Amino acid sequence: MAIQGPTTSGKTRLAVALAHELEGELVNADSRQAIAELSIGVCKPTPAELQGVVCHGLDWSHLGHQFSAAQYLSLATGAIKEISARGHPAIVVGGTGLYVRALLGGYDFGRTTPEEARMRRPIPADNQPQLVAVATQDLARLDPERAQQVDLGNPRRVIRAAELARAGTRAYQSPPSWSIRKLGCHVSAKELRERIQVRSDRLLGQPLREEVESLVSKGFSAELLARSAIGYSEVVDWALGHCPRQEALERVVARTWRYAKAQMTWLRSEPDLVWVDANASLDEMVSQGLAVLLTGPGARFR
Repeated sequence: MAIQGPTTSGKTRLAVALAHELEGELVNADSRQAIAELSIGVCKPTPAELQGVVCHGLDWSHLGHQFSAAQYLSLATGAIKEISARGHPAIVVGGTGLYVRALLGGYDFGRTTPEEARMRRPIPADNQPQLVAVATQDLARLDPERAQQVDLGNPRRVIRAAELARAGTRAYQSPPSWSIRKLGCHVSAKELRERIQVRSDRLLGQPLREEVESLVSKGFSAELLARSAIGYSEVVDWALGHCPRQEALERVVARTWRYAKAQMTWLRSEPDLVWVDANASLDEMVSQGLAVLLTGPGARFR
């Protein structure tokens, strides 16, 4: 099973409840929560929130290190095989659409040509602004769908996506070796904005400031933290006195809302996704999820 949805839609809460019902284990599919050093700012589930449920993939990457979809695919596939070998179902949960699609869609990122491998060389810093500007234009022209999905704030990903678009190349895809059921947590736009406001207000507090200060004391630069996830750059500016808390909060809310809208755009193109009402009570959401499992094949990752 896979559980998807925009940020703040209650994916983890539903996944934990279903894991208890099915004696399952979770596999994280959130690229930011996969970074071992980040916790509060990426809303990584706490032991209390997991309620004893095992969650794989919360420490597969490290701050400042590149972590590709191909690396995620390899580790997540291995985790699912281990879970299956123990006789339990795997529940994939997270908001990074490419991770879920690669895992469930049978992607194979290993089938690349020497030319594609050459494209992955480091990008000289002095050439980056020009390369990003041209790459953004080419990507919008050659692959509009991918242009809507890629993080335009990440130069490496924009340039890489444009290079593949120019070459007419995408990840190789073959039928997956398992059948699955996919749930989407649906929240109305009004409710989603309210949830984002509440969570952002809660996020910008002393615990996140202390996390940022602790990471800086360990040698991670403020610039690196600012690039790591929504909320960190705002907390850095707030902590350094560059802006008041209210301004930082407004920036976090605006960025999170843009991200949530991008996630919804992605999910609207996701095949075979069955929506559950995330405004309902948790018991009702679990009932809806279990009903979906009973309506067709693939109740378990095997």
